[in-house]
Order: sequence, then structure tokens, then C-alpha cells
Amino acid sequence: MRALALLALFLSACTLTLEIAPGPVLGLSTQATYCQDRPTRLDYRLFLEGRVDRLEFFWVPEGVHPSRARPEETWALTGPFWGPEVAGYLEVAPTGEIWAVYLVPQGIRVDPLPTRRLWARGAVDGVLGPYVRAQDPVRPEASPSCDPGW
Repeated sequence: MRALALLALFLSACTLTLEIAPGPVLGLSTQATYCQDRPTRLDYRLFLEGRVDRLEFFWVPEGVHPSRARPEETWALTGPFWGPEVAGYLEVAPTGEIWAVYLVPQGIRVDPLPTRRLWARGAVDGVLGPYVRAQDPVRPEASPSCDPGW
């Protein structure tokens, strides 16, 4: 009985903190090309397990980790966003700048030149999830009909 009383006293002095981790971002995918000479609507699709309050996008040259993205190569949307599927597009420019991000039927704008890769991550209550890279890189294209979309 005495041990139980000591345990109760010990537990009453403890503080329990619960952090809610963001639902994972999974299966990020996008189209294969973007325009070299004009802005492109870059379609994306991703899957969420649960909810995130914020989605961050990173449009960086292939081989560059998103943590090294320049400010103009990043964009964030505030939610909440619920899974399982989130789709939309980015308007991207040939220089790598993201001008806007939208959910369908909206977009992000960035100027491209090198082969680039789209990355994303979610956040819940300020807790950031891991970076998730798109399955395939996006190559620049110079043809007059270069904005293929999906």
C-alpha cells in the first residue's frame, strides 16, 4: 500500500507531453517535363495518412537536398489537408522560382532550366515531417507544346 502511495505521489509530479507527428506524405509524383522558355503548370499528386496542417514544396535542381533550397524554390500551403489523396499543380518558371502554389484547380509557378525534382513535407502543430521526393525527376523541354500536364 505504501509503495502504491509513493508511486501516486511520483506520478503526480510528472508532466506528460504528447507531440502529434504529421501524417506521412507518400507517393509524391509529378509530370516528366517542364518548359525552358516560359512558365509551366507542374502537376503533382501525393497521398497522406491522416491530416497535416501545412504542406511545404521544394523545387530544386536534381541532386540538391531540399534543406538547401533557395527561398524562391520553396512554397508552403496552410491547411488542414486530409488524406488520402491531394492533387494540384505548381506554376514554375525557368529560373527555378516558385510564384504560387495551388490545390486543384490552382498551381505553383517556377522558371526551369536544369533537371529538377519536386520534394514535399507535411507539418502538424508545428512538427515537421520528413522530406519526401517525387518518384521521378522533371526534365526541361524546349518544344512549342512543352506543357504536357497529366
